[in-house]
Amino acid sequence: MDQMFNGIDFLSALALLFLFLYVLFTNEIRQLHKVYIAFHFAMMSWPFGMFLMSMTPDQAYQWYFVNFSFLGISFLGYAWLMFSLMLTRGLYRMKKVGYLILGLPALVAAVLITLNPWHGQFATTSTTWLDERVYGPVFWYLGAISVLYLLLGSAVMVRTLFKTKDFAFRRQIVLFLLGQTIMLALTALDTVYTSTPWFPNMEDVSGLTSLGIVFSDICFVIAIRKNNAFRIVSIALREVVDSMDTGIVILDDRHTVLDRNAVASRFFPLSVGQAFPIELLMEGALEPGFGRSFLSAYFNETGKFLQTEVLVRENAPIHVSVKITPIYSDAGTYVGRIVTLQDVTEWRRLVHELHDRNEDLTARNSELTLMQEELSLANRKLELLATTDPLTGCYNRRYLFQMLEYQIAVEQRYRVPFSLILFDVDHFKQINDTYGHHIGDEVLRHTSTLIRARLRESDIFARYGGEEFTIYLPHTEHRDAIRLAEQLRSIVESQVVESDRGDIQITISMGLISVDGDSYAGVNPKQFLVEVMRKADAALYQAKEQGRNRIVVA
Repeated sequence: MDQMFNGIDFLSALALLFLFLYVLFTNEIRQLHKVYIAFHFAMMSWPFGMFLMSMTPDQAYQWYFVNFSFLGISFLGYAWLMFSLMLTRGLYRMKKVGYLILGLPALVAAVLITLNPWHGQFATTSTTWLDERVYGPVFWYLGAISVLYLLLGSAVMVRTLFKTKDFAFRRQIVLFLLGQTIMLALTALDTVYTSTPWFPNMEDVSGLTSLGIVFSDICFVIAIRKNNAFRIVSIALREVVDSMDTGIVILDDRHTVLDRNAVASRFFPLSVGQAFPIELLMEGALEPGFGRSFLSAYFNETGKFLQTEVLVRENAPIHVSVKITPIYSDAGTYVGRIVTLQDVTEWRRLVHELHDRNEDLTARNSELTLMQEELSLANRKLELLATTDPLTGCYNRRYLFQMLEYQIAVEQRYRVPFSLILFDVDHFKQINDTYGHHIGDEVLRHTSTLIRARLRESDIFARYGGEEFTIYLPHTEHRDAIRLAEQLRSIVESQVVESDRGDIQITISMGLISVDGDSYAGVNPKQFLVEVMRKADAALYQAKEQGRNRIVVA
């Protein structure tokens, strides 16, 4: 019985390949990984197709495998060029249309090879085996564009080699160029041996192209492993997180530990893959009743920000401040939590010492006790003044920048999106001049009260200066931020402030900026924060220029 082409198996293989590429290119891995895997896949196609061709006597199937091999070769040079540009950072400066233009010759070659048009313009054979092929102009077109791709990629590498002063990077480029030279040389020999009549009986050297591809890939692997080309960002981020004084633990939606930094293991034994020992942690709760309510919120209110202090009694007892922050995906779905653990033992010791001294002073002299209470009250007021604006009760500018730098430093590794709103009260100077500064102060208090009532506990609301205010919205994407900003603008506009000269209609102008998780990974938090504030301020200025009482997106 004659063998027939199995369409189901072929379509199944294509479906599996599509799913593999879909998962590869839609998940959060670096672009360099993606380009290298595509490059590697193109290299694998040639020896794999040649091997399959040699395993079947059916010439129809042999043509399928030959086409498969040459399809990989048609994209190999393009993949090498993309890999070269990516490694030398040239790809980041290219627009998407540039990728398509560079890949068009390879795509044309792939189509011509697949169709093998015009009665064998790519390849023909007069025997029953396709390893004795006579190549046509399409083959030589493929060879020409492949060599051109390889030369362009090599030129990019050589240019970077002479410009960079980093010895490790230079060594890496040399290994890449060596591998590509070996592959090009052996492929050229293979082409000469198999496509010209000058070298009869050269069956013993068939497969030089496959051998060249293997040697080339060995050079690539050595360069990648020796220089950590794919791991440099991960290593740097790990060093940053491990150097922090705060313990950080990442949990999935089932409370399982996905990752933790070195400091986290200082508080209690913690391994990746185990359930987070929240019950063990809460055994040291300073208030047992609060510890039980904390556990209930931990298991039943996964989207809530939680904070408490516990006493860890292993080895030397230490006081630990525990903060649990939910993590949401780009689609707003709850996916896990970040647990931060901070040693506050010294601070707690100082608090206890102060308390003991106060008791001693109380026993000695009641008058000193009264003075101590007044001092304690003053200290609390100073602490409040250090973080809040006395007029509106919002956080002050200094505390705002401290918190934002901390938030960005902690969350940038996990690519958590956020939004920021900068707004001010319209015509505030006119209100002051017309109604007096005491009414102006009442307008600011009234506006901040309306805004604060609409925000979440995890949002940071601060007075930026004068009549300007800032709202930081963690885990908030652009569409949700726009919706909230419009609600806030509408709420303020619907209210009035009463005065002895009549009611005052208040409106606000808002500048809004939303940052996705990928755009600030690996950047300096302080510099990035300054840039975000600058763009939000520019958007606010546009809102004023366009007539006020509106929202402008940076």
